[in-house]
Amino acid sequence: MKKITFYFVMLFSITAFAQIEIVDNFNSEPSGTVPSNWTGDMEATGSFICDTDGLSAWSFLPAGGSATLVSQDYTAISNGTNLTANFTYNVFERTSQFPGAQSVAPTADWGSIVLEYSTDAGTTWTSISTIDDSNFVFSDASSCQSVSVSVGAIASGSDFQVRFIANVVNVAGFRTAVLIDNVSITQEADTIPNCDAVLVSPLNGTDDADTDVAITWQAATGFASGYTVSVGTTTGGTDIVDNATTTETSYALAGLAYVTEYFVNIVPYNSFGDAIGCTEESFTTRAAPLTGATCSNPIVIGSFPFIEAGGNTANFENNIDDSPCNNTYMNGNDVFYEITPATDISINVEVSGILPSTANRAGVHIVQGCPDVATECVDYMGSFSGASRSLTDVVLLSGNTYFIVLSSSNANTTYEYSLIITQNSCINPTLGLLTPVEDCANGEFSVNVDVSYLGSAATLELSDDFAGTADITGISATGIVTAGPYPSGTIVNFTLTNEGDDSCTSTDSTFFYCPPSNDDCGNAIDLTATINTDDSCTIFTSATNAGATESIADASACSSSNTNDVWFSFTASSEVMILEYLNTESAPGFSSGGIFQSTELLSGTCGAFTSMLCANSAYVTFSGLTVNDTYYVRNKTNLGSSQQNYDICLREAPDAPVNDECLDATTMAVPTVEETTELVSGTLVGATISSDNICDTSNVGDVWYVLNPTVTGVYEFSVAENPTSQDGSLSYSIYEGTCGALVSKTPSCGSSNEIVTLNTGSTYYAMVQSSQSYPGITFDLEITKLPDAVINSDCSSAAPLTESADETGNNAISGNINVTDIAYNSPEGCESSSSESVWYTLTPQYTGTYHFNFIRVDGSANYTVYNTDDCSQTAIAGYVTGITSCSNSGTTARTGDLVAGNTYLILVHASTAAEFSFFAYPDETLSVASNAFETFKYYPNPVKNTLTVEGKNSISKISIHNIVGQKVMETTPNSLSTSVNMNELRTGVYFVTVMINSSIKTFRVVKE
Repeated sequence: MKKITFYFVMLFSITAFAQIEIVDNFNSEPSGTVPSNWTGDMEATGSFICDTDGLSAWSFLPAGGSATLVSQDYTAISNGTNLTANFTYNVFERTSQFPGAQSVAPTADWGSIVLEYSTDAGTTWTSISTIDDSNFVFSDASSCQSVSVSVGAIASGSDFQVRFIANVVNVAGFRTAVLIDNVSITQEADTIPNCDAVLVSPLNGTDDADTDVAITWQAATGFASGYTVSVGTTTGGTDIVDNATTTETSYALAGLAYVTEYFVNIVPYNSFGDAIGCTEESFTTRAAPLTGATCSNPIVIGSFPFIEAGGNTANFENNIDDSPCNNTYMNGNDVFYEITPATDISINVEVSGILPSTANRAGVHIVQGCPDVATECVDYMGSFSGASRSLTDVVLLSGNTYFIVLSSSNANTTYEYSLIITQNSCINPTLGLLTPVEDCANGEFSVNVDVSYLGSAATLELSDDFAGTADITGISATGIVTAGPYPSGTIVNFTLTNEGDDSCTSTDSTFFYCPPSNDDCGNAIDLTATINTDDSCTIFTSATNAGATESIADASACSSSNTNDVWFSFTASSEVMILEYLNTESAPGFSSGGIFQSTELLSGTCGAFTSMLCANSAYVTFSGLTVNDTYYVRNKTNLGSSQQNYDICLREAPDAPVNDECLDATTMAVPTVEETTELVSGTLVGATISSDNICDTSNVGDVWYVLNPTVTGVYEFSVAENPTSQDGSLSYSIYEGTCGALVSKTPSCGSSNEIVTLNTGSTYYAMVQSSQSYPGITFDLEITKLPDAVINSDCSSAAPLTESADETGNNAISGNINVTDIAYNSPEGCESSSSESVWYTLTPQYTGTYHFNFIRVDGSANYTVYNTDDCSQTAIAGYVTGITSCSNSGTTARTGDLVAGNTYLILVHASTAAEFSFFAYPDETLSVASNAFETFKYYPNPVKNTLTVEGKNSISKISIHNIVGQKVMETTPNSLSTSVNMNELRTGVYFVTVMINSSIKTFRVVKE
């Protein structure tokens, strides 16, 4: 709903001149309520609106639903002139009730919106406009269509009311939204407007109006086309505004005097003339603020030091909330200090003794010009807490006016303070960009130093901390000064000093690295002679990637964005080899880059490589090598822009464990007695990837255990490091079958405890793995036999729940999870992995609303109802309409829309012991409607050609919809028995809706 100038919601006047004038934009209505001056089913909403903001009237309807919005009945209101009706509207479907739902065009034959009027208190209605498929084209959910209809003359003195009727016939998705907005149903003016334009801001009689204020008033009734505005300092006066005209409902006043009463006269007019009998109103402006409370009346600082002790922002006002420095810390009371320097100066601003010292939210702004219009922030500091704020060496240029403003980030926060502003003896010079210039042929570099600002100095001296260079003196102009040379890798610290006052300086530093010798593939360092064969790193090579450049000719296949690559090569002495980076540290001048390196293993020759591995770690396993073949290693920084020095170690991998492959699995005992545990200890040091590992395919090593249970039951698996806190992490998976044909029994490669049912006569495998980015982990694998669960702890064995007749719950069921009913977690459910669950099914006998009554007898059980009876489809099908959460506790009554004959899964879950009772029953309207369907039957199902439908009462209508909600057939037999020819329908599932005596029953049939 777009904002409009008029500040009315529903304007209707019968006071002086009567005419039909129903105008409503719904903006001032409470959201979620029927708009005032209207009755019916539609409510005001801000969720879906016609324009950029505000509210609309809406309804959210299922197929077959309807809603109305009916105005008051206004008696003897018409003036006999032509009536014009204008409104905006939109219609769209929501695809589901779940997060992520889309707004889409309504399905074909969606229904209609009708606008009607009545002149006899609603006995008869005359159509004004009908919206349906023939004249509505959906754009999007935020773009409404407009309707404008010339209705014609309404007899003078007639009563009048209007109503909107929304009827939704078909819905393909979840529900259809119908929006109505910007209603304007008016007659033509036939006389002057009413004089009822009263002040809205400032209100009549107020005494605290600002001196810069826009007066606003309520729009007059009676079709005013404009207003004449007069404002004066005496009653009837025009010395401020003299009969100005406007078509708006506001007028801006500026520069009013403090503590002065102003008289306002607003006269509406139209083509018939000016309104008569208008009432003069008045307001009084506020008292003048303290010096320092506004930018126009600041505390002026003319000399230094400036000292103010015992200041308190509570004595001032919150006049502006904008600053080019930071709007957040300009939301409290503001104190303004002004400085207009005659010459360029440098100052220090110290705000100390701030009380309270915590949560004061104090901010200090230095801006050029008033903060609410200034664009240049000179300096700023704001913080949530702290007893002081300091700004040092702030340069203010002559001829400009600056404001130092104290404020806070909270309109309700004030603080005490002391302020000291001092002037420095000189202005610091400024070092600009430092640009290294390489001379790598000599292993050196120089630096082009940009002297960008002299400050207050006549001449400057440039010095550094390198003993081999001389200071540069007598710099009297800005520009580039060349310093150096310096050895590659040197950090050079520069100081620019005022030669007339050495207290004013500027410092900065830079560094530069020439590329290392192995910057290109052709100069790779050969590591073959340094290969360790004793599983140690006693032999290593010191290296660096600082200063390295990107190898364009040998582009990397790995994802790292860094380009500082260097090269190594080796001749493989083993099929599996380990590369380790030791003593990694950032090269001087670079930020920390961690200990991990980006490593790529390649086969082939320079310019013709095949990438074999990408790794980001300090420990890399090279697998699948061919002994005596040559391989290349590309190294570069893994993290950020750092460049690093390190020691690189290459060694042969340790021998793989005996159970490195599935076919060599070690036998693990399976306990036969409840609450007993079997344990096996193992190692992943030297482990390699196995082809039977179906949850990871690279950069892991795994080992295997085989289990042959002799007792069918429920078992819990767990794995843990031994000892703890080793490098890397463990994960595992349980499989059933034979090596080469395994089926996973647990979620793919997790580390949490897993509960699995093992059957006698079946073979199972436990696979434990860890990343090859670490040396390998020693661990303990445990299996514990658990007590048997109740049968319906398994979704596939859900217990049937018979619906109850009514709210007395004659078919209620009860349960006691993990007290009398042992249960375990179900992977099909939405509950957390720490919860246990039991399952039920419900097959309703009616179509419509069902009530779910869930009672927590003890503990904290929850429930949900799925829109499916297939355990494998719970996540896809979601919940039934009316249920929106996995965890419904029963404290809030829940209902769901169910279809007769369909079966629904019900999940009850709890993370601790919990007792509950539960029953479901149909809404009483369904039970009443069912009387019409006594002895009702239909056959056959599945159906090939003809479906027969029979009832004890006359069948008035039969409609058939396909599975996506499209109506494919409809018939009106008006007989006790009828045959429906479904021969032309495609094979599939259809929903048949039968109407008998205004009662409806829907059932599902399968067309073969």
